[in-house]
Amino acid sequence: MKALKPLIVILVILIVVTFLLPVDIRDGYYFYICGRTAELTGNSAGALNAYKTSSDSIPDNIVFSRARARVLNDIAEATEDDGYYQEAYNFTNGWIDEYVTHQELWQILVEKARAEWGLGRKATARISIDEAVSLMPTDYTAIVYRGIIYRDIRPNDPNSIRRSIPIFERAIEVHRRNRTSWAHLELAKAYWMLQDDTRALNQIQQTLSEYPPREIKREAERLKIEIQSSGRVR
Repeated sequence: MKALKPLIVILVILIVVTFLLPVDIRDGYYFYICGRTAELTGNSAGALNAYKTSSDSIPDNIVFSRARARVLNDIAEATEDDGYYQEAYNFTNGWIDEYVTHQELWQILVEKARAEWGLGRKATARISIDEAVSLMPTDYTAIVYRGIIYRDIRPNDPNSIRRSIPIFERAIEVHRRNRTSWAHLELAKAYWMLQDDTRALNQIQQTLSEYPPREIKREAERLKIEIQSSGRVR
């Protein structure tokens, strides 16, 4: 029953939207809700199609537009298909050109940075994520992505990796009243790359103690085994 609650809430909102809003706004919210429902059921392709329609209905709506860009990047990561990264880049870049003064521009900049990173444009990805964080210094997601980019932009350079550590710590600080398992996991990876296995394991333990989402839990457990099997831990 607990698993059905999100779908019930979506259904109620859908009914309200259908009868009370003008056509364009109704279509925007209707298809956004359809997209959320598709995501909850694991249908990424259906979510993307719905989000495209919702963002086309109300182009300046940051929620609809970011959802579209985010799913494009998520699909690209899952399938390793650069075509989705390119589509995400084209969409976010065009959106920024059109709505450069939007007060929540940073949200689209995060997705642009993800697309640029996926396309191998590491320098421009860092510029985009730096701008996003400068516009919203307390956004947890933007800060974590910034840490990942700084850590991985030169993965064989200890100084580059070390610069990511205070970024992840900042993400944990700004989000301390909520779950921070993702930031702890990425910080663990940084320590692992620096061969600081004790700190890496401490961060993994913190990750797992927060009952993280399945994907994060799986990655944390995999990394824990890798570290413990390295022969460096005493």
